[in-house]
Amino acid sequence: MAAVRLVGLAKTFPGGAAGLRPTHLDVASGECVALLGPTGSGKSTLLRLVAGLERSDAGEVWVGGERVDGKEPHRRGVSLLPQRVALYPHLTVAGNLGLADVMASGGRKPSVGSGSPTTPPATEGLRPPLARTLAPLLARYPHQLSGGQRQLVGLAKLVAQNRPVWLLDEPFSGLDSARREEFRHDLHLLHAQTGATMLLVTHDPADAVALGRRIGILGDGTLKQLGTPEELRTRPGDRFAAQCLAGLSLLDGRRVGDGDSCRFTAAEGAVSGAAPRGSPDNLTLGIRPADLQAAPPGAASLVSTGGVVFRGWPVVSAEPDGSGWRLTLARGDTRLQAWAEAGSPPPVGTVTDWHLPPGHCHWFHGAAGDRLGD
Repeated sequence: MAAVRLVGLAKTFPGGAAGLRPTHLDVASGECVALLGPTGSGKSTLLRLVAGLERSDAGEVWVGGERVDGKEPHRRGVSLLPQRVALYPHLTVAGNLGLADVMASGGRKPSVGSGSPTTPPATEGLRPPLARTLAPLLARYPHQLSGGQRQLVGLAKLVAQNRPVWLLDEPFSGLDSARREEFRHDLHLLHAQTGATMLLVTHDPADAVALGRRIGILGDGTLKQLGTPEELRTRPGDRFAAQCLAGLSLLDGRRVGDGDSCRFTAAEGAVSGAAPRGSPDNLTLGIRPADLQAAPPGAASLVSTGGVVFRGWPVVSAEPDGSGWRLTLARGDTRLQAWAEAGSPPPVGTVTDWHLPPGHCHWFHGAAGDRLGD
């Protein structure tokens, strides 16, 4: 049984803007699903609908086998960590945590000014490393906290509520790279220790890959693709996933001809090759850096093999990348990435022909952005 089930969940805002189109999603008990998408894609709207902070226009929300979309937020069995953590300014960190705990247990609200470092149950029940990290902050008031420290307190409030489902809305926003990595580690440990079901939204692919057992791609209020990080890396469903998760270079062009003579050509006029049959006029080619190979002399003949040839693309930079080199190729305003094995990379400024073998072309609809083919 899914811990969280969304059935046709949808929301339209005043003026007809679609915040979320009918969405179906099952999240298994103890699973972490990361929803990845740009600003305005519907990520936060989905979480707010599950949490009960927005009223849906259609669909159902199920938590733990019980339909909850008609219930008040605090009766849904979920806890939300918002982008901007709300704390009572007149209470210390300890007081804010104690309030979260007693409210979760139906106890009494602490009085104004309460919340000294020893106020129970401020850190009672919090697992390391969270309790250890929060200990120096317990006597501080919210205005004395950095953005990252407020996020930690928000996470501790969520843990103290002891609900089976956690909703995390951009939990790493405002954190520097070092703190993001540490916070991701904290979440990993807490997830393993509590066994909570997590639904996390983010615009950062690194956060999604680091935490999500599965990743959902959201765009324009639509859940476009859902799969493991490896599935999305090898078969990205649209341009966004191709660029962010698969690390593909994208090259826009056009289809020329039909049937067996169907060809792809780029705006630069220096790229040609076979295009998929029945493809639209506008095409985008996705290129994995490791698949792009320096072409031998006479590369034009390679087009007949079904591959794509790039003629006269200069190397403009070469950077160490693991056991090899990541090359940047440029022609006009277009940049492509290639990969060279260990040794000496082609000197910067070298003008070379390149070849993308058949079977390594990822094709996308140039206008809609969706993947073409199986």
